[in-house]
Amino acid sequence: MIVQMTKIRIMGPKGLLSELTDLVHGLGTVHIESRSPEVQKIDEILLRRFSIEAPTLQNREDLGTLLEQVKKILLLLPAPEGSSPAGPVPPAEATDHFLKETGSKIGSLAARVDQLVGKKKVYSDERSILERYEAILQVLSPLISQVRESRDLEYLGIAIRTKEKEIIPLLEQEMARITQNQYEIFYAPVDAEVLAALLVFPKGSESQVKSLLWEEAIGELRLPSSIMNKPLGEAFKIILRKRRDLPLRIRAVEEELSALSRRWFSSLLELRAWLENKISQILISSAFYETKMTFVIYGWVPSGELETLRRRLAERFVGRVVVDAMPVDERERERVPVFLKNRPLLRPFEQFTKILPLPKYGTIDPTPYMAVFFPLFFGIIIGDIGYGLLLLIIALVVRRWFRDRPLIRDFTAIFLAASVSSILWGILYGEFFGDLGESIGLHPILMNRMEGFLQNLFLALAVGVVHILLGIGLGIFTAVKHRRRREVIAKATGLVLVVGFLVMMAGLTGFLPGPAVAVGLWVTVICIPVMIIGGGASAAMEIHNLVNILSYLRLMGIGVASVALAFAANQLGGLVGNVFLGILIGGFLHLLNLIFGIVSPTVQSLRLHYVEFFENFFQGGGREYRPFKKTTLERSA
Repeated sequence: MIVQMTKIRIMGPKGLLSELTDLVHGLGTVHIESRSPEVQKIDEILLRRFSIEAPTLQNREDLGTLLEQVKKILLLLPAPEGSSPAGPVPPAEATDHFLKETGSKIGSLAARVDQLVGKKKVYSDERSILERYEAILQVLSPLISQVRESRDLEYLGIAIRTKEKEIIPLLEQEMARITQNQYEIFYAPVDAEVLAALLVFPKGSESQVKSLLWEEAIGELRLPSSIMNKPLGEAFKIILRKRRDLPLRIRAVEEELSALSRRWFSSLLELRAWLENKISQILISSAFYETKMTFVIYGWVPSGELETLRRRLAERFVGRVVVDAMPVDERERERVPVFLKNRPLLRPFEQFTKILPLPKYGTIDPTPYMAVFFPLFFGIIIGDIGYGLLLLIIALVVRRWFRDRPLIRDFTAIFLAASVSSILWGILYGEFFGDLGESIGLHPILMNRMEGFLQNLFLALAVGVVHILLGIGLGIFTAVKHRRRREVIAKATGLVLVVGFLVMMAGLTGFLPGPAVAVGLWVTVICIPVMIIGGGASAAMEIHNLVNILSYLRLMGIGVASVALAFAANQLGGLVGNVFLGILIGGFLHLLNLIFGIVSPTVQSLRLHYVEFFENFFQGGGREYRPFKKTTLERSA
């Protein structure tokens, strides 16, 4: 539901502003308003925007610089398994002495961490290059020993794919031309796919040989920059030695980084939270107002938290700071912040509501309805005990693995509800991985989906009728609440129109006596002009609800397709003749059906809500409730 909000004004002596800001920050319930229509009516001489003094601005810059350093260090340090705080303990206020001392310590730590991370990168890059060419180097090393090194000769290592070895004659021909037959090529296979070669040629021909390799797309063995200018034989010896030493160097750097992390990480997290809170307190003051002697803060608070705020202010300031509840005029209603608060069982479904813009304040939060109808639609489509159990197990496992991730925890809760709904509808349909339920004595209670076409059809339409009529009813309630007379007429007439049309169709299909056709037809015909005259031309869109009801037939269509694939999986698995192969084929098709059964029902259920249901009552564009709240270690980690 959308929590009722109260507009407040907090006033007190300017000398208490810092203490008041810290208190409100700690409570974390007040949404600070940066502008107020009431303020605009007051002479600017009496009430003006709060001006932040130059020393405070400089303090904010110093805090920001320190915060960026802390964030950078936390990004570079590995998360420790255990830590012992060794950093500076933040004081109540950001004193110059503390900032100077802390800045010096953090600066030294940042320099050391940067140095270690840089070393690790250099070592890792070298190791990556060596690993990439290790096999080729091992092959070329014996070849180099066969060559007598000279200052007048150049050596290049290359790699040629075995399937492209037809380029070798061309390479030899071009090398002969470039060097006037003063060259040698030594070949050795690396593996079945790569052939290594060592080119030896006069020093003056290097640029032409490299151009040849580039033109023919032949990969040259590029050595690390630290040994690029060494003779090839010496370079290879250095490389092979480094190949043994580099892992030890990398491990030593990692151990030092881990030691720094164990010593500093928790202190840095605490310092980061403290810095973020101090900076936010300075920044929020730009939304305050002041006179010569007092401060004025406008904001919003959940109505249920107003008395707590008053009590805390009275305890701390003993009447020197007051908070008043302010009236809200029509101009401000659009700016009232929206705070969604639902019961724990419903709260995960807020994730679906938040995909769209927040509902406007004073309208309806669709979350409770999503919590009822999404699992219902999902279950109607899947309707299989076996698939429901698998989905239940998957949701429980994922929830256990990612229990520290609120978003994933919410979605697993949603699919736990959806899986239970699938199991219950599977009992009604008598399905367990399609028709396998028959072998264990499972029989349909409600209907057999493969045979009961009309029953399936009527179920989908009945669900659609209930969902659409509920949406129209919620739209009427919202219109009445906000005294929008024309909208009330349009939606109420639209509701009667849908009922009249349903009565007519029930008469045509024999569910109601013959006169119901005429009654329904007359109600439908009369409602259309009444709707347009009373509600305006746009009210004709209410007729669209008749088409929207037909959209719910997708519940039947996708459900039947799912059960048909399950039946086909069982039939194909049984036709193979080999038990193992049959289980493999049937299992693969059931797995494919389960994947479709997770994606498709989710998409279609959301579509029926967002397109068919919400259009009757949902009004987006709400302004999010953002309380002035302190950063905690959990939130900043």
